[in-house]
Amino acid sequence: MASGEKSSFFGLQIQGMTPAIATALGLDEPTGVMVRDIAFPGPASLSDLRRGDVIVELDGKAVQSVDQITVRVKAFKPGMTIPVTVWRRGKTIDVDIKLGDLPASWAITRNSFSTIPALGLTFASLTDKVQQRFDVAWNTRGVVVSLVDKENAAGLDLKVGDVVVQVNQSDVWTPAHIVSYFKKAQKEKKEMVVLLVARNNGYRFVLLPVPVLK
Repeated sequence: MASGEKSSFFGLQIQGMTPAIATALGLDEPTGVMVRDIAFPGPASLSDLRRGDVIVELDGKAVQSVDQITVRVKAFKPGMTIPVTVWRRGKTIDVDIKLGDLPASWAITRNSFSTIPALGLTFASLTDKVQQRFDVAWNTRGVVVSLVDKENAAGLDLKVGDVVVQVNQSDVWTPAHIVSYFKKAQKEKKEMVVLLVARNNGYRFVLLPVPVLK
């Protein structure tokens, strides 16, 4: 959830409520929205909000649907502390969330690509469409491996759909970032760089050789 002229950030993913879920959780009415996931780090992760909570009130007003809450948060700005009431295991709990600024890594809206021919790798920015295409987890931020040339990439521990999260311990969220860190390593005469890569089964470190880049 992001909102406001200054792009405030909750850092949580929500989904709508159904009558069946409401009944299973002991709610009288199928109102509110469910917290599906929480971004770390992020404002929600610093609060007492948890996955599985049902948000029934936001800023003192009842929550009816995802569409309603999406409209309402547009008035919120970074730095505001928003009171939230959630339904958790049969009782209501009050939680405060202090909103942050939308991080650059969460504000990717334009497609961009970079290729390192010597490694046979093409990287793409993680827009919403790209995230859906490669089935990347909502809370994963980084740059996706979109193409792999099997000949030039032979022996490299990367595959299409992998998300590069860091290069040499520095966060990346655009393909240009990756190229720039490779060029930096080349300038420093390093033979290898270390990538932190998100894959369906978790995170892993991958070593890549530093090719000659122009």
